[in-house]
Amino acid sequence: MGSAATRYIASFIVEVFSDFLRFSVHQNDLTVEEVAIICLVAAESTREVRKNPFATRNFGSEDDVLPNDVRPSVPLKYIHTSLGMSRETTRRKVSALVERGFLRRSGAGVMFPAQDGDSDQTREIRLFLARKVDVLAEYLARLPD
Repeated sequence: MGSAATRYIASFIVEVFSDFLRFSVHQNDLTVEEVAIICLVAAESTREVRKNPFATRNFGSEDDVLPNDVRPSVPLKYIHTSLGMSRETTRRKVSALVERGFLRRSGAGVMFPAQDGDSDQTREIRLFLARKVDVLAEYLARLPD
């Protein structure tokens, strides 16, 4: 892949991230720090969908969601050290996100709860991101070798 493609991909990802951030901040009345916390916890809570072929096949589509009981708990220490936030600020923000239903307490930390039915707060953003990935794939397929 030539440098033109890498620059396009980088620009594309920054655009998607920027759109996602604006959507999250305005649509859900979140701060940038809260979005970062949710993203980190969601990535860790849904890791199996990306890493385990069985989970990908069974829970990677819109039809079924990875159950809460198999989602790993993300410790507060992991969150605040990964994001470079103070422990107390992270604790307060995580507690507020739990109260608002964005995160759920689980084990020794929190998890991103299964998004389905009336509690699905992410459908619009999942569809947006899937469309963006399709656009990127179409562009990459047209690139000369």
